[in-house]
Amino acid sequence: MSLFSRLAVPALAALTMLAAAPAANAGMSDRPGDFDYYALVLSWSPSFCLSGNGSHESDPQCGTQRPYAFVLHGLWPQYDKGWPESCDTGGDTTLPQSLVQSMLDIMPSEKLVGHEYEKHGTCSGLDAHGYLGLARKLFKSINVPPKYVNLTAPLDVPLAELRRDLLTANPRLTSDEIAVDCDKHGRLVEVHFCFAKDGQPKACGRNEVQAKMCRTDTVSMPPVRGHVTAAASDATAAATAGAAAAGASGGYDTPADPNATDPNAADPNAADNGTPSRHRHRHRHHHNYFNF
Repeated sequence: MSLFSRLAVPALAALTMLAAAPAANAGMSDRPGDFDYYALVLSWSPSFCLSGNGSHESDPQCGTQRPYAFVLHGLWPQYDKGWPESCDTGGDTTLPQSLVQSMLDIMPSEKLVGHEYEKHGTCSGLDAHGYLGLARKLFKSINVPPKYVNLTAPLDVPLAELRRDLLTANPRLTSDEIAVDCDKHGRLVEVHFCFAKDGQPKACGRNEVQAKMCRTDTVSMPPVRGHVTAAASDATAAATAGAAAAGASGGYDTPADPNATDPNAADPNAADNGTPSRHRHRHRHHHNYFNF
């Protein structure tokens, strides 16, 4: 066999194997409704404000108008490994302004709402109202432990303790249905809660491997930036404790008190000054921080 043949055969074999290997994210072939589970992603807003070397300081959620805490980043259809994105629904993905506005109590930006539907909601197999309605329902089903509500001072908490507290407050979830994400500084970035297509808890896939998402034993939670009144804090703690009790008794879908102050809610009256316009990616799926 000639030298050319000896070199050409393995090269051809390698190209054949590469062509046959499934892509982690085969965007052009992604089909609406074709995925394995949802990741409900709640972001810790104060960490976002400290990211980007101060570039987010002018973002509305980083001001002092209200105390942004956990906010809804999105509801992401996931494969066991990899994810679909920007699926072709055969129609316009522009959301009605009224629908966008309706989400601003739990999401911090109009741009984020639109982006999350275009990139993730289109792959859910649901229409816009159905997708955002499910995102809201699942967000409202998560109980935040009182100790993490309206933080007025920095808090360092062992990762194992944070996970345990979240599971205690959400007794229907198990340890393989939740994953905590932190950044290179050890700051809490997001928490992923995994659900089946029907909205029931489901084990996370390989996108949410805990050991890869946070490589520190202790997680730092920066305090909220808005002014926390004593009345709001007390009302929130009571509402959270009540929700946790409802969850313990099986009332997973019990609606929240419409008169209670929601510490996880974004401000619907805040101006949208342009959430960062690029969504970064990291080793498993998305980086976070609302950079889309």
